[in-house]
Amino acid sequence: MTKLTEKTTVYLDPLVKSFIKHKAVSDKRTVSELINDYFADMLEDLEDIKEVEKRRSEPTEPFDKVLADLGLTYEDLRN
Repeated sequence: MTKLTEKTTVYLDPLVKSFIKHKAVSDKRTVSELINDYFADMLEDLEDIKEVEKRRSEPTEPFDKVLADLGLTYEDLRN
């Protein structure tokens, strides 16, 4: 379990609350753990999106060239 750092009140739709509670029981976790992990994943995704956007203007290379530079073929990838 993550260390509790701050308590807050969140108003949830009853259906959402019920789902989270059932999910927590089935996963043997607390509701807080589920919510914290969900938002931590969202933050990580946002960081990834920012990195992709930052690199969007970088030049690209055809996949065939990358394979050739690595001395690989499509057949090598299938095995």
